[in-house]
Amino acid sequence: MTGTVEAGQTGSSPFKKNSILTSSNNFRRQWVDRIASRVVTFGGMVIIFSIMAILLVIMLEALPLFKSAEITLTYKKTGAVKEPPMALGIDEYQQIAYVIDAQGIHFYTLPAWTPVEVPALEELGTATVTGVSHSSKRFAVLGLSDGRVLPVKIIFESTYKNEVRAVFPGLEEQKALPAVNSGQAVSVLAYAHLENGYAIASAGKGGDVSVTHIKLKRSMTGAVRRKVSTSKWTLPVQGELTALALDESGKRLLAGTSSGQILQVNLEGDDHESSVSVVGATESSNVAVVFIQFLNGGYTLIVGDSEGNVRSYQLDRANLAGSLKPIHAFSPHAEAVTAISHSLRDKGFFTAGKDGKIQYRYATTGETQYSMTGASGAHFKTLAISPKNNGLLAVDSKGDVYHWTLDNPHPSVSFKALFGKIWYEGYSKPEYTWQSTGGSDEFEPKYSLIPLIYGTAKGTFYAMLFALPLALLSAFYASQFMNPRLREITKPTVELMATLPTVALGFVGALIIAPLLEEYFVGFVLFPVVSAAAALLGWAADRKWKISGKLGLKPGMEMIFLIPLVLGAAGGSILFGGFIETQWMAGDFKTWALEVFNVQYDQRNTMVVGIAMGFAVVPLIFTIAEDSLSNVPSHLKAGSLALGATPWQTAVKVILPVALPGIFSAVMIGFGRAIGETMIVLMATGNTPIMDMSVFNGFRAMSANIAVELPEAPEGGTLYRILFLMAFLLFVFTFIANTIAEIVRLKLREKFKAL
Repeated sequence: MTGTVEAGQTGSSPFKKNSILTSSNNFRRQWVDRIASRVVTFGGMVIIFSIMAILLVIMLEALPLFKSAEITLTYKKTGAVKEPPMALGIDEYQQIAYVIDAQGIHFYTLPAWTPVEVPALEELGTATVTGVSHSSKRFAVLGLSDGRVLPVKIIFESTYKNEVRAVFPGLEEQKALPAVNSGQAVSVLAYAHLENGYAIASAGKGGDVSVTHIKLKRSMTGAVRRKVSTSKWTLPVQGELTALALDESGKRLLAGTSSGQILQVNLEGDDHESSVSVVGATESSNVAVVFIQFLNGGYTLIVGDSEGNVRSYQLDRANLAGSLKPIHAFSPHAEAVTAISHSLRDKGFFTAGKDGKIQYRYATTGETQYSMTGASGAHFKTLAISPKNNGLLAVDSKGDVYHWTLDNPHPSVSFKALFGKIWYEGYSKPEYTWQSTGGSDEFEPKYSLIPLIYGTAKGTFYAMLFALPLALLSAFYASQFMNPRLREITKPTVELMATLPTVALGFVGALIIAPLLEEYFVGFVLFPVVSAAAALLGWAADRKWKISGKLGLKPGMEMIFLIPLVLGAAGGSILFGGFIETQWMAGDFKTWALEVFNVQYDQRNTMVVGIAMGFAVVPLIFTIAEDSLSNVPSHLKAGSLALGATPWQTAVKVILPVALPGIFSAVMIGFGRAIGETMIVLMATGNTPIMDMSVFNGFRAMSANIAVELPEAPEGGTLYRILFLMAFLLFVFTFIANTIAEIVRLKLREKFKAL
């Protein structure tokens, strides 16, 4: 009977069992989907967070480059200096200061300003100090009232007791030397340290200048012998001599006058009259030159005048008779310049003026970075920057002593220094230059990022120029015309190329491609033309005689038939290139290019990088572009063919527009890959930061520069932080490229969505 249940049967229906199982599977599937969704979301958030964290670290390392200098007035001693000071100095630990005045050299402890007893200068005698030439190198030359000059070395000895440092000053005076006419006070002085001694220039009133060279020779017993030679010069001075400066070779003397003249003397010239020339002047004959001083390194000359102007000049070291080149006019003081003190570590210097201000300038960029002021109604007479650039000592016209602590770790960095043209020392004009390190502290670092940005763009351009036609045309052919069986082999092979380490591609580029390209350059240039001609001839022959069919090749496998033709074209290009090189280039392309076009061929050049980096970019562009073309809905292709369009018309006018957003994405991904490439650029090019569009020269990209210089950059230093700034710029460039790519892709998809 319907609805009864016989013995041994359960009361459940098989339909109900299936319903329960289906419900259970759906629940399990939903649970797995939720878990997968959470995992994917979490993974994406972790990736985004990691990228933002990396960007944050890069920014935090680069930001201190643009931090303003910190200047703190640590103490002021009112009326501490009684005699008018001529010069001032400080030890590297800022524990002892010294003042040079008419009575000699006096030492004081800091900050208490307590006098320190030091034996008086014996050579001084009854004379008084009437002039001083002094620098932070702990050496001073005193001009005396009796016409002599007295060289003095200032000594600071450090000792430690119970982990407390104590600094003890001392003086090491040398024998005084006669300078100007006996009885005439020496008021203007200059000295220069030489390789084997030093030179002193001195003058009193009028235009007579005495130049003394002291050569020091140490014997095997430790005794030091001095060889002194003196020459006299009479300069055509209008007014009085107000300032002297000797270059570091001791072969050239610069002199400033009260009438604004700047004279130059070739001290090695035989004819005194022709060895003296006027090389510069102030704006007016009523404006006197107050000081002339060389900065660290001896290239840059700083001139201050009685109207408060401060200018920098450069010397032509190779030409002793060469003129001064005006470089920078710094922001002026409101009144006459009174003092200068320059750094021993970089190209920075302080100037003081009667307007009561102290200003810090940086000679490389010509910028005035900050200023300090003292008491109202007073101006600073002397300045002394500490040897470590972390302190400044000054004495004003009231005898008050000021001490500032300085924290300006990156004075050489500014927007102008990083992105503007700079007239560097020894250069004939302003240029973009990257040269971060040198052999001594006198080196002027050059931190222009423009050559590195230019090199990055240059390498990317030539890599894309090589990769784009090859990758896009290959993807178009493989997706639309290649036989499916052949595509199953070709596409994985090309994709496998993406797994090649870039260091291997760089190795191949540097050691294989570069020498072969150098030897067969003409043949390489001919190869695209010859191979294209061979391919066209092969295609025409196949159309006429059906060669591929006779060889058993199916439609879409014609590429196999063309491979021997292309290989033959390569061999023919090499032979024909050698013939051209022999007949019309005197057998050597490099020599011919240099003589005819003045083009230097470097073995590791941009073309090598373009080829090697192009092979690294091709798989990415090919894979994404081929997928975009292959994934166009098949009904679009079928509809086009059904309406009578040829396969070529269908591919170009239907499939290509629909796939264009994906193709553009492929191009931009390849572009981003080329921008950030490091090892290929590092190994396959000359790695020289020059700005030249020639494919025969090398370049240096930002990524390669980071890889080269970061291991040697002191942590926290200027170079270290600039390298992080480069990393930030690379991130910005890539971000901009990807953003533009996404915007264009969306626009293209919107345009062709109707298809």
